Amino acid sequence: MEYKELVISSIQSLKRNLMRTGLTMLGIIIGVSSVILISSVGQSAVKFVTNEISSFGTNLFQIAPGGDIFSGLIGGTSSPLTLDDVDAIKDANIPNVSVVAPIGFASSIVSLDDEKESSFIYGFTPDANEILGLETLYGENLSESDANSRVAVLGTDIVDKLFGEDVDPVGESIRIDDKKFRIIGVTHAEGALTGSQFNNSVTIPLEVLQEDLTGSSDLYEIDISVTDPNQLNETIENVEEFLRDYRGIDPEEDSDFNITSIEQTLTIIQTVTGLLTLLIAGISSISLVVGGVGVMNIMLVSVTERTKEIGLLKAIGAKEKDILTQFLIESVVMTVIGGLIGIFIGVSLSLLISFIAGLPVGVSVPWIVITVVVSTLVGVVFGLYPARKAAKLSPIDALRYE
Repeated sequence: MEYKELVISSIQSLKRNLMRTGLTMLGIIIGVSSVILISSVGQSAVKFVTNEISSFGTNLFQIAPGGDIFSGLIGGTSSPLTLDDVDAIKDANIPNVSVVAPIGFASSIVSLDDEKESSFIYGFTPDANEILGLETLYGENLSESDANSRVAVLGTDIVDKLFGEDVDPVGESIRIDDKKFRIIGVTHAEGALTGSQFNNSVTIPLEVLQEDLTGSSDLYEIDISVTDPNQLNETIENVEEFLRDYRGIDPEEDSDFNITSIEQTLTIIQTVTGLLTLLIAGISSISLVVGGVGVMNIMLVSVTERTKEIGLLKAIGAKEKDILTQFLIESVVMTVIGGLIGIFIGVSLSLLISFIAGLPVGVSVPWIVITVVVSTLVGVVFGLYPARKAAKLSPIDALRYE
């Protein structure tokens, strides 16, 4: 028999039992659509986080007090960062270091008359504004002349909560921990992550935050920008080596500070998210195996029901190879069609979720190719045994079968 005739005969056999064929394909459809959906949502999440973090720029790194988590658990040392560390780094003239910005932090209640809101309070210097690049909507940002003044720059969200939408509050006053601050500007940060962080915060001069709010000279972190992003890692090593020497840390001791960069953060997030996506997609693919078992069971039933047909085909000259090929084609056609339907459903749901959640589209072509190949292999592997059983039937016994 020609392959064209075998394909036509296989499709006709599947059409005769559309309900059973559809139910058999259901496991394949669910498995493929699940893998596509999970992998696509995972890619969307990676793209979203990457875009958000990259908005800060890849030419930055931060120094935070305290060593890594493991050194802390086993008794590692920890010392606060101060303005002395900032001045030392500036005076060291480390190559490729552009701007060194100390940042303070507190959490407090911001009030306007009877309106009260919990907010993050950042202590900035003009250098911090230069690094973070927040957009100034009203008024002006902090300057050197504001260093010892009780002035504040508000994020757009905290302005909306206290004053209402589309209001310019410059010149008005608010209270932070019952201390009066004059508003000199309003800033806005783009992005879901950065926006929620800075738009709901209040920025005041670092010296004022340390004296009036925290009562401590400790810094939250030190942000450093570099001139050439291509030399970022080398610059981090130079800063770390200098700071260890400046803080008197012996070579065998762990650092009492921690340096991270945007690039390192992105790498970690992408690696972790990729592994989780792969793991969950792998678990979802178990349904493909279940679907394959369903295909095998239905094909075995089909062999039993069509025993006389097989005997007749053999009696008129069909070879074992022809029978084997026909049943394999039926199995592969079911799994491939199921796979294509699963891909359509998975991609459609992925696009819908991305649209509703406002995430970047993360449909992965490699994952689509993989699922097509896997669904085809499922058809071959799980259809092989029933096909071989059909091909091995004796034509005399098959014709006598009742």
